[in-house]
Amino acid sequence: MDRINHEAANASEILIDQNKSHQIMNGCPIKHHGVTKAIGCKHIAVSNFSKLFPNLPGLEISEEEAAIIGGPGGLMHDYNDASKDSSIPSGYTFFAQFVDHDITLDTTTALHGGPIGNVEVAKLPNLRSPSLDLDCVYGFGPDGSPHLYDGSSPGRLAIHPNGHDLARSPSGTALIGDPRNDENIFVSQMQLLMQKFHNKILDRRVHSFDQAQEETRYHYQWIILYDFLKRLCDPKIYKWALARIHHAANEPYPILFSKADGKPLTMPVEFSVAAYRVGHTLVRSHYSINSNNRRVELFDERFGTLGFSALPEELVVDWSLLLPVSDSTVPVMTKAIDELLTDELHNLPLPVVNSQNPNDRSLAFRNLLRGSVMGLPSGQAVAGALNQAGYPIEPNIDLRLDQVNGWKKLKSLRAKNDLSLINHTPLFYYLLRESEIVHQGQKYGPTGSALLMEVFGGMLLHCETSFLKVPDWQPDPWISQQRSCPMHSHSEGSPFDRAALEGDQNYYPFELADIVRFVENAD
Repeated sequence: MDRINHEAANASEILIDQNKSHQIMNGCPIKHHGVTKAIGCKHIAVSNFSKLFPNLPGLEISEEEAAIIGGPGGLMHDYNDASKDSSIPSGYTFFAQFVDHDITLDTTTALHGGPIGNVEVAKLPNLRSPSLDLDCVYGFGPDGSPHLYDGSSPGRLAIHPNGHDLARSPSGTALIGDPRNDENIFVSQMQLLMQKFHNKILDRRVHSFDQAQEETRYHYQWIILYDFLKRLCDPKIYKWALARIHHAANEPYPILFSKADGKPLTMPVEFSVAAYRVGHTLVRSHYSINSNNRRVELFDERFGTLGFSALPEELVVDWSLLLPVSDSTVPVMTKAIDELLTDELHNLPLPVVNSQNPNDRSLAFRNLLRGSVMGLPSGQAVAGALNQAGYPIEPNIDLRLDQVNGWKKLKSLRAKNDLSLINHTPLFYYLLRESEIVHQGQKYGPTGSALLMEVFGGMLLHCETSFLKVPDWQPDPWISQQRSCPMHSHSEGSPFDRAALEGDQNYYPFELADIVRFVENAD
């Protein structure tokens, strides 16, 4: 461990793979919570952003309109915890955050200002690889990122000697591929879980780093497609899109998310700035960490939940309180998928957002304003375009916005000739409101689900290191719930039912909780 800390403390360069058009970057401090710019970062892109619907006009809203909808006390402020629970275990909130940090990082665009055009969007650098490759865990491998690895045990990822925290430099900085994965207790522990998962696969199931990395990535990708998205998405859209993912050779998929030959995969802003921010509505104000800390605020400085610091043993996360790990413990569920964001997210702490402007410290306001700056189309326009592309979406759904308390405040802000926000609704708000109208907050709405399946499906199908590129690959039966069937070796495959994966909403033969059980099992 001393060797690891010494290497990290003296490393002034992050080595970047020249074949990916990366470049050496000196002293790059990406230590922030993903809502503010990283101080001192002027990066060369790993990839870039793009638009799924470049021909649709952007919907510009004013800061006053964004404040009415998403500011403190606005239409999206759940200050009384009025939202119901969903049926999704709350551990998936932090898994979603972990995935987000694996695929997207924008440190260049400003929150305030007029809309930017398609050309400017295409020039924006994305500092993560949008290929679900766990580069936030592996960095550039043992040779390119040696400070992430255990020098005393080849191929193993470094963890803290106490076994319950991330490896850290002498100053306390986490030695991980993306520093944002230390920004709160839960995502930090999710990062550690994935590192331990790799190490145990290396110890128990395979014989080399390359094999362990591949198996870890494949299991992670499987969970995203068949566990996380299945729990989250509209069932009709999920089944329709998954059938096309399974038969992409016969029915071209994705439909809109294309990849230019010889160029990196880009990240659509309709996904990164709107659709995938569904995770924000899942967030609760309080969480159970373990049996001794059953009610901890999301940003409770007493418990170090603001992150970027060593984790004391008394705050080790008990995943059985957040995921269905044990039959004897019912996990806490996420907040409902609706247009309301919890009070904590409307008053982000100063260490998270360095601004005295109350609106700037509201995550809903920030999302709406960033969507306007990025020139995102209205929700109605996106729903219509997806319907035209073939998705089974109702493009003219009534959001019942006249029934939203306070919506009338918006009417007086627009001239008669301007587009009405009732018929041209900001995409972020539209997707969440649609979820409440269609599924009463239990599932993501059809339009948001289509955007997730299009882009996640595209990431997996466009990537040459995806498990979908390996015919008939299945999760290891010793890791999945098929472990009770020892007659099936990994090479023989496990008896998963593909039809049930598509159509049975209760069929989860391998889920995130299985990784917890595998890692924590002493066998």
